[in-house]
Amino acid sequence: MKKEELIALGVDEETAKSIMALHGKTVTQLNAQLATLEGERDTAQQQLASNQEELDTLKESAKGNEALSAQLADLQAKFDESKTNSENTIADLKKQSAIELALTQAGARNITAVKALLDSDKLTISENGVEGLSEQLEAVKADNDYLFQAAEPTTPTIVAGGNPKGDTPPADDTAKMIAAMNADLPTK
Repeated sequence: MKKEELIALGVDEETAKSIMALHGKTVTQLNAQLATLEGERDTAQQQLASNQEELDTLKESAKGNEALSAQLADLQAKFDESKTNSENTIADLKKQSAIELALTQAGARNITAVKALLDSDKLTISENGVEGLSEQLEAVKADNDYLFQAAEPTTPTIVAGGNPKGDTPPADDTAKMIAAMNADLPTK
């Protein structure tokens, strides 16, 4: 989204700057979340690589030793469990990030509140995005439309100063009273 696009839609420049500032905050928050998730993913991948190296070293040194072979089998089981847990964590992080991105793109005002209304067990990640999300979002929007921004930006109504209706103001007793009071004042 660019400021020029907003101005082309009829939004004045000050409002466009405010909108872009809010949009920038959202983008910054999403980038911070992405950086955190990428860091966690990288840490998990480094841990897996380190465990695999350690396991390979033990396999080489354990040839012919039964006690070491038993220890090696135990380490292999722990490694497999750690790998499965890490893969599940990475998959869950990807799923949550994809859901949050989709909610941001759908115009959710409060991502946490909208996520609480979704059944994330029925959502799956694919190359096309989050499958099953659009149906759930439609249901949430139908029941809780206040959680989402309006689909189309409203064009502000600009009214010139003065009497916006353009008709003459009604004659009232106040104007007559002021004129009468001014008539009684001495002139210089």
